[in-house]
Amino acid sequence: MVITLKCIKKKTSLVLLVFLMLGGCFSTQKPPVTIAPSIDKRLYEIPQQPLTMGIYIDPDLRNHEQIEKVSNHIIGIQDFVFPVGKPLAEKIRETCQIIFREVIFLNNLDDTALPEEKSLDGILEFRLKDSDIRLKIEEAVLHAVGEHKLSLFVTLYDAKWNKLWEEEVFAEGIGLDVVTSHIEWEWWITSGPKFGPAVDMAIEKITFHLAQKLTVVKKILNK
Repeated sequence: MVITLKCIKKKTSLVLLVFLMLGGCFSTQKPPVTIAPSIDKRLYEIPQQPLTMGIYIDPDLRNHEQIEKVSNHIIGIQDFVFPVGKPLAEKIRETCQIIFREVIFLNNLDDTALPEEKSLDGILEFRLKDSDIRLKIEEAVLHAVGEHKLSLFVTLYDAKWNKLWEEEVFAEGIGLDVVTSHIEWEWWITSGPKFGPAVDMAIEKITFHLAQKLTVVKKILNK
């Protein structure tokens, strides 16, 4: 396999050089990285709390997007766009729907409009603390490695927005993309390595850690 990959590198080196030159400044920005995290099945083993909770996800978290640059002679200089906020917010919502009997999503901090005959036991606010994505390519073995360190703040309020509790939640995801065929090599050149799985892992882990933290909500609210 090593010999095959070396041959691939030799045969495509000239084509790659021309491709990069025609692209201008050896730089391209790829379409947004596909991020599709799952829910950890262990979430369904956590006892549901008989609470009606308001859920507020900060706009900076919901809309968070970051661009990470990779510079390498194999793929040139490429900007990878990571739309982290939308899938992260979706998994936070899904987690809360599993953990609590009923949830009502709030559009803003002043959102007091509730369905008739509904009252909140408490309110949870979620804010992004940090999202650190690091990308690298190990040329000798044609491996691409993505690392994502993700952290959130979760804050619990009573129904009148009095702060009762706050906690930080952290998770780290790692993804590995390996070239094992000529087709995968061509994909690397045209579309870049697959860095999305690192973000998927971080989101999957942080939502499970979040669910574990939220098991104290009923006790804190004295419900």
